[in-house]
Order: sequence, then C-alpha cells, then structure tokens
Amino acid sequence: MAALAAVNSATPSLQYGLIRNRLDAARREADQAQTNVQRLRAQVYAAETESQKSQDKVRSLTNQASQASQTDPTYKSRVKATQSAVPAVVNAQGQSIGRIVNMSA
Repeated sequence: MAALAAVNSATPSLQYGLIRNRLDAARREADQAQTNVQRLRAQVYAAETESQKSQDKVRSLTNQASQASQTDPTYKSRVKATQSAVPAVVNAQGQSIGRIVNMSA
C-alpha cells in the first residue's frame, strides 16, 4: 500500500492540472492587459504632447497678432471721413436732397 501511495502522489491530479491551466491563462491575460495599458499610455502621452504643441502655437500666434496690432499703423489709425468734392443739391426749402456726382472720372 505504501508503494501505491507514493506513485499516486507523484502524478498530479486532474483538478491540479485544470487549476494550473487556469493560472497560466490568467497570467497570459494579465500580460496582455499590461501590454495594452502600456500602449494606451503611450498614445495618451503622444496626444498630450500634440495638444501642448498646438496650445503653444496658439499662444505664439496670439502674441504675434497682439504685437502686430500695436505696431502696425493701420490698426492704430481710425478711418477718417473723406471730404467729398461733390456739391450737395439743396431744394427750395434748403434741405439736402442728394449730391451731384461727376461721372466723367
């Protein structure tokens, strides 16, 4: 009987084999999940870097536009009303009813 017990303990049980297979499958799934997490983190980092570059470009262009508006005389000067050389037409009561436009120009 002692010899039989020794042989029996040397071979793994069916339940042990199933548990071992489940454990191996769980390890593979955990490794795949870890790989997926690392890939997603790399994507997030790349997206954050791209977003930061875009925000820096917006700030730079905003500063350039602000400086241009402060130094460019076209932004500083107001539109001046030009005096027309066209004579106004007045009716008998002295009211302006229009202007004579020189069409030969």
